[in-house]
Amino acid sequence: MSPGRVRNATRTRTALLDAALEVFLRDGYSAAATEDIVAVAGVTRGALYHHFANKRDLFRGVVERVQREAEQTLHPGEVDDPWDGFTTAVLASLDVVNDQPTRRLLLIEAPAVLGWTEVREAHRHSTLRVVEEMLATLAPDTHRSSSTRTSVLAHLLVAAVEEAMLYLAHSDDPVGDRPAVQAELLRLLGTAREPVAAEAPGR
Repeated sequence: MSPGRVRNATRTRTALLDAALEVFLRDGYSAAATEDIVAVAGVTRGALYHHFANKRDLFRGVVERVQREAEQTLHPGEVDDPWDGFTTAVLASLDVVNDQPTRRLLLIEAPAVLGWTEVREAHRHSTLRVVEEMLATLAPDTHRSSSTRTSVLAHLLVAAVEEAMLYLAHSDDPVGDRPAVQAELLRLLGTAREPVAAEAPGR
């Protein structure tokens, strides 16, 4: 494929994902019509099915892109204390529950349409890598000497954030429950920075 055709294909795929996100957020998965999506994208139905097998496949592409964008926020950026920046970024991920359409898309419809295994596998490896890198960078004395501990903590932190988001998404009072959920996440994050305890003699 020539470079020009590759660029056109990339633009078409991006336009479809942009349009699909808009329509899925507006109408929900079940009510979203592929006719509306291609109209918003300004492409043909043939173009849609060239890039995606069906509406479910397109929905999966949208979910994956939103997840990748969320992963980028885990990088603390230019801050005085990188660990505080990382903690703030992790807690900010809970804000998704404040936006009802996004909450419905990621935390309710995505598991229902794709299944939890597919939703998690779509982003977990890359998210885990980001968290592991952050742990090793922000607390090198603790984590560079113990890759197993880093991997275990990264898995636990990612799972904790996912469960916290789900808890708030299904809560009758997400605003009222947020302080308690945030406090527990902060406690877990604090353990990730603690030094590794020395092993007992004879072990």
